[in-house]
Amino acid sequence: MEGCALCDPGLEPVIAESEHWKLVLNKRNQNLLGKCLLALRRHEEAVTELTAEEWADLRIETARATDALRRAFEPDHFNYAFLQNLDRHVHLHVLPRYAASREFSGEVFEDGRYPDHYDPFSDPRPLTAERTEELTVLLREHYA
Repeated sequence: MEGCALCDPGLEPVIAESEHWKLVLNKRNQNLLGKCLLALRRHEEAVTELTAEEWADLRIETARATDALRRAFEPDHFNYAFLQNLDRHVHLHVLPRYAASREFSGEVFEDGRYPDHYDPFSDPRPLTAERTEELTVLLREHYA
């Protein structure tokens, strides 16, 4: 759909793709190390309109993303959310949560609200292009 950021064929950085979903690193905000989203590969704005095949594939891809993040950073917990406030296109946020700080590529990442509710707008943390590429490569390596 024209004007939809998640329909953009240049959506990046893509960590992995399946028949129905793309796992994309959230490069705009890495306030939770490894934060990413699963975006439906066709434009749809209602979660309730997903096909049975899309739901089944989402379950598989959510498990694969979770496993990759576990291998990479050993999060203590995960949150999953269909928010769709800014981008109406169906996508599932995969949010690793951390009881203690994590270090990646010389930077320290803290989840200061753990174990409280996740605040999607607190402390935005974009990464440099170099760090984004390093994180994308690492997650691709851990994706099974």
